[in-house]
Amino acid sequence: MSTPVPTSYAFLCRACLGSGYVGMAERPKSCIECGSEALVLHDELFSLSLAHIDCDAFYCSVEKRDNPTLVDRPVIVGGEQRGVVAAACYIARRYGIRSAMPTWQAKRACPELVIIKPRMAVYQTIGRQIREMMLGLTPLVQPLSIDEAFLDLAGTQKLHHASPALSLARLQKHIKTELGLTVSIGLAANKSLAKIASDQDKPNGFYVIGAVEAKSWLEKRPASLLFGLGKSQMAKLKSAGVNTCGDIVNLPAGRQHSLFGSDALRLVNLASGIDERPVVPHSRAKSISSETTFSTNISELDMLLAKAEILSAKVSRQLKAKRRAAIRVTVKLKFPTHRLITRSRMLAAPSQMHHDIFAAATDLLRAETGNGKSYRLLGVGVELSEQDIAEADAAPTSLLDLVDEGRQKKNKLEVVIDQLHEKLGDDVVKTGRQLKKPPKK
Repeated sequence: MSTPVPTSYAFLCRACLGSGYVGMAERPKSCIECGSEALVLHDELFSLSLAHIDCDAFYCSVEKRDNPTLVDRPVIVGGEQRGVVAAACYIARRYGIRSAMPTWQAKRACPELVIIKPRMAVYQTIGRQIREMMLGLTPLVQPLSIDEAFLDLAGTQKLHHASPALSLARLQKHIKTELGLTVSIGLAANKSLAKIASDQDKPNGFYVIGAVEAKSWLEKRPASLLFGLGKSQMAKLKSAGVNTCGDIVNLPAGRQHSLFGSDALRLVNLASGIDERPVVPHSRAKSISSETTFSTNISELDMLLAKAEILSAKVSRQLKAKRRAAIRVTVKLKFPTHRLITRSRMLAAPSQMHHDIFAAATDLLRAETGNGKSYRLLGVGVELSEQDIAEADAAPTSLLDLVDEGRQKKNKLEVVIDQLHEKLGDDVVKTGRQLKKPPKK
């Protein structure tokens, strides 16, 4: 009987943070230094440097951290009565509870469910703390939302005296120790794979997808893993018998184009494990604006609001086209003397919706009218969130959308109006405010 030949395994222990190579006849199941089973093994472990970090059930985890009596209980963050689930902890998810589910339905599935109203200011503060910890590893941090980001750790090994994999494990442990929260890490050859990897071993996971295995790893996985495929597009694919990433890759070129149009090459590449996008912290546009100069000076609030409503709609359409969201609204006003003033306010949550932008602009304009003031120019602009909106065919959902029934109705109405604009042009729907004639001088 032949003796098994030892094989060299690249390993990382997330318990004792030991790492390196070990020669063993069989794949190790526990750390040779501390005995822990929190072991990461992968042939490309020390050659990969691109990661995606995602906080685990972030809002609910913060609430459980701040109230330890909730640790072993099913918890959601969202609205009560006719509200909607904004976030669900992992215990609640065992009952089939998920984001965007009506609260009454979640309560019926789990009568002992604990419902907590969102504390956005608290979540944002903690999100910034985690962001600062990420920036301690590398300046190449590209946030996607309050609780997730891409990191490129290439070239950081000498600085930290550790491989990117070990630096990430240290960060994961540091976040747990300092903030009492867990994150899941995806380490891979590119951004697409890293984001997919971070979702494979939640919570408190560390998953690796190497470049060599990428195409075969994706082949049998669902196409819904790929960024940019919305619900309507997935339904179209399923009706065409396309369910997996391998199905996308194996389609004839003509069929790929008929299903995906100009996006075909990008999606086929992603389904093959190819993604050349770099981690870019600050290169994207940070603001969008639209302005108009009046033929005659305007002092009446109603007339200014009619103009602001049109400008807000233009900004909203750009946000939706670019899959971006606004976090701050700014109004620019120019007096007849050409003196310029700007006024701004933060939105309660990132949004690309016209009604949110216009509501903020309305409040700002109310404070700047009256007392004989008149203006020759008006502009409406927004500061952009760093978060992308993943689905092209649906409005983004914020915590406020999910707990406020009135906002849900406004969002649904706006989606219908957007569809009319797309089919029949921008002038097909006008409000009474926009039709009102200016007063005679």
